[in-house]
Amino acid sequence: MAKDLKKKIMESIENLVTLDIMTAVGHVAGPAGGSEEGRNLPDLDYKKNPKMILTKINLLQGDIKTVYHEAFVTGEYQELRAFHATREKEGYKIVLQNIAVLERLLKMITEHSEG
Repeated sequence: MAKDLKKKIMESIENLVTLDIMTAVGHVAGPAGGSEEGRNLPDLDYKKNPKMILTKINLLQGDIKTVYHEAFVTGEYQELRAFHATREKEGYKIVLQNIAVLERLLKMITEHSEG
């Protein structure tokens, strides 16, 4: 069991390469419902051209790429740029916290399996 958990933690760490942060305004598609595992949750209806800001942060190389729809720069959604910037900072902090938790779990499992 400890070996399986260790493997899952290592896979989680490997998947923490890119942080994607999106702020979008548009129509919602899909079923309404809660957030229970296995349930389909609503998402943007990409067929109806939502307007969005998308930031991709490569955590290994430090590359940051942000793409804005013009409505966030010169149009009606300008005030959401600051919201998106805040979400970028929060997202980065969350990733760092998650890495620290995974590191502590991995250490505990390694110590437990050795001792």
